Amino acid sequence: MNRFYVPFQAELKNIWIDSSESHHIIHVKRLKIGDNIVLFNGTGMECNAKIIEIDGNKVRVEANQYKTVNKENTVGVDIAFAVPKGKRSHFLIQKCTELGVRKLIPTNYTHSVVKLKAESSEKIEKWRKIAIEASKQCGRNTITEISGVVDFHNILKKLDIYDLPLLAFNQPDSNNLRNTLQEHPKPNNIVSFIGPEGGFTSNEIEMAKEAGCKFVSLGQRTLRVETAAIAVSAILSYHYSV
Repeated sequence: MNRFYVPFQAELKNIWIDSSESHHIIHVKRLKIGDNIVLFNGTGMECNAKIIEIDGNKVRVEANQYKTVNKENTVGVDIAFAVPKGKRSHFLIQKCTELGVRKLIPTNYTHSVVKLKAESSEKIEKWRKIAIEASKQCGRNTITEISGVVDFHNILKKLDIYDLPLLAFNQPDSNNLRNTLQEHPKPNNIVSFIGPEGGFTSNEIEMAKEAGCKFVSLGQRTLRVETAAIAVSAILSYHYSV
């Protein structure tokens, strides 16, 4: 069934779709009056709908069978990632959304190759569109939140909202990630810091220790930012779903 994102309110009978989704319905999927689709609103609810009118670039549907479908992880996972170069960030956003990450936080580290300014709204908006498309594809009714850009030292000041702050750090004194997760069987909220490929500075390491981060290893190989983010997301999703 074709799925489309429309931030609707529950129990509406008729819904006009006049965003980029209507373009997708008309020109990409080439759907017609009478075709059935599924709408989801990004906050957990979906409904069946039938196309009853196409007016230019607008589509009107008749909605029914509203229901809440929860396909989210049992643990809220946020990933604070160093922004990789080029379109590698698109892959990171897409796959972390598919894996059920709650929030992705673009973070500036000292050795970040790409450092975003707080007003980098165009890139953030692009990432949000990628997250919507990934949710459509994978069947989630909730969309991964893409936050504004933050500096590493600022997010460390807000760690009290997390039960388990992790920092992926491939060093001899880092604990095995599996062992760390076994020591924390029932966290509600996790944040994992994925640093730049140039590594964390000694100052960043000390700040993270003082803030209470758990240093964990993802193995003996050096991973690209997007690989590390996806690996952590997959491991956390699997570990806390069994």
